[in-house]
Amino acid sequence: MKQKSSLTTGRLVIAGAVLGAIVFGSVNIISAQLLRGARIDLTQQKLFSLSQGTKTLIGQVQEPIRFRFFMSTGLTKEAPQLAAFSARLRSTLDAYVAGSNGKIILETIDPKPYSEEEDRAVAFGISPIRSANGDRMFFGLAATNSTDGKATIASFSPDREAFLEYDLTRLVSELGRRGKPVVALIDGLGLSGNPQMGAREQQVLTQMKQFFDVAPVEGDVESLPENTRVLMVVHPQNLSEKTLYAIDQWTLGGGATLVFVDPHAENQAGPRGQPAADSSSDFAKLFTAWGVGFDKTRTVADPNFALQTERMIDGRPTPMINLPWLALRNEGLQKDEAILAQLAAVVVTTAGAFEAKKDGVTVRPLLTGSPGAGTLPVEQTKERTTDLRKLLASIERKDAPPIVAGRLNGAIESAFPAKPEGSALKGDHVSKATKPLNVILVGDVDMLMDRNWVQRRNVMGSEMAQAFANNGDFVINAVEQMIGGSALADLRGRGVSWRPFERIQRMEAEADQRFRAKEQALQQKLKETEQKLSELGRGGKEGTNEVLTPQQLETIEKFKSELLGVREELRETQFALRSDVDQLKKIITAINVAGVPLLAGLIALFFAFRRSRRELPTKHDKNA
Repeated sequence: MKQKSSLTTGRLVIAGAVLGAIVFGSVNIISAQLLRGARIDLTQQKLFSLSQGTKTLIGQVQEPIRFRFFMSTGLTKEAPQLAAFSARLRSTLDAYVAGSNGKIILETIDPKPYSEEEDRAVAFGISPIRSANGDRMFFGLAATNSTDGKATIASFSPDREAFLEYDLTRLVSELGRRGKPVVALIDGLGLSGNPQMGAREQQVLTQMKQFFDVAPVEGDVESLPENTRVLMVVHPQNLSEKTLYAIDQWTLGGGATLVFVDPHAENQAGPRGQPAADSSSDFAKLFTAWGVGFDKTRTVADPNFALQTERMIDGRPTPMINLPWLALRNEGLQKDEAILAQLAAVVVTTAGAFEAKKDGVTVRPLLTGSPGAGTLPVEQTKERTTDLRKLLASIERKDAPPIVAGRLNGAIESAFPAKPEGSALKGDHVSKATKPLNVILVGDVDMLMDRNWVQRRNVMGSEMAQAFANNGDFVINAVEQMIGGSALADLRGRGVSWRPFERIQRMEAEADQRFRAKEQALQQKLKETEQKLSELGRGGKEGTNEVLTPQQLETIEKFKSELLGVREELRETQFALRSDVDQLKKIITAINVAGVPLLAGLIALFFAFRRSRRELPTKHDKNA
């Protein structure tokens, strides 16, 4: 009877194990399909999560978008450092698909050499990467909409991993457009030039026209051109109440607004080419209501970013740093902002600074001065004969570097209590922003002029514009990002998938400090010993009958013994250099390989013993 019971128990165990394996496999297969978009992101920087702005954008996609992800299977073998990045990329693409309600379709393509898939990759503009054996490999994305829209990321690069979500969201936004986006331009500086005065169109406007449909707006503005995506206001002076109201309502309604103001527009021309009577602009009425501070009587002065120029001092040209003429670079460019990530320098001249003046309103820095920057009165700096060296001690500094350009955030209020009388602007009056703002403020208008970032060269009889700063790139990037709405405006650089073992790095650095000096000393001693041996070995010269003396032979044996000792000590030192680090790596490997399964086993044993200790229910005899 006992034998039969044990056989039954054994069969039950085997059947249970087989059933468990079947259930486990079934759950994995089903969950892989049904729960593909579900995930828990436990990474510190939320690398595998999409921002709320992106979720909103892809959730509103109306027409189908097809992602064609070209990735060669051997890519991670050729470049193992791409493994973590490619895994994050694939997971991110899956997140876009899951959040689009079926509107984004992902197709993964392996373009093998000499295949149709390889031809498709080339036709879409995906850049090939040469492998060690000369084969072409691909790592890019081509996206198309239901019409003829096409956008590509020619090659994914780890250098852009921090902006992976930005690049993909921008691509989706671009495919959702029809035709060139309209940029309404209120220009108070003269970017379009004046042929009668011999003033050419400025290069920044020429470049903008390549990407956007630029629509100049003049006079009393009561409505913006149809399909306007961005309103760009340059050097606003003497704008009418109707125009200010139209700008105010557009901005409070979530419209993208790019504003350039200046305490002293050096490139502004007055009548007949003479200097303008008033070269400042501050947008005072709107800025005051919006909670923005901008003092048009002061300019940013920065001895660290200042350009070297000449000034006439006592009738002599004297070279000196021009405190308000700045080449903003390094920490002056907020590199976690996508529009600035790949820029090197932006040149501004006599720029103003922004600050928040109301609770709930912030100005997020884009361009700033260095930590040593401050402000000076404009009247002192704009005179060409002022010795700026004498103003260094007068720079007024605050706790944070001055903000030359920034992004306005917060629930700003209207500058108008009600719709002005006679305004033909359609819609109800908006008294307070109810949508996320999409506003960038820049404290210099001269940065838009060719003088600040372009030099013209004659190449084979043709005049060509050559940029020496990234002013044009900044403007194009800013407008492009603002067209994407708040989804792109709120995206900043995020972390990367590669995370170093910081403790191991610290241990390696400490070990290097402890042992590197000794290792170098031993290597030098080894070199000297080998040199002495070589010299003694040449004691018996070739072609002669000279024989080494017993003393020389003894010295040689001594040096050989010393050489062996030095080599052994050197090996011990080099071993010590790595021993602590290797020990820690072994512990980490052991935890990863055996620790987790061991923990799971202990938990299973705990519950098994706990169950076995329970009293089994007894079957009572009804006749008892």
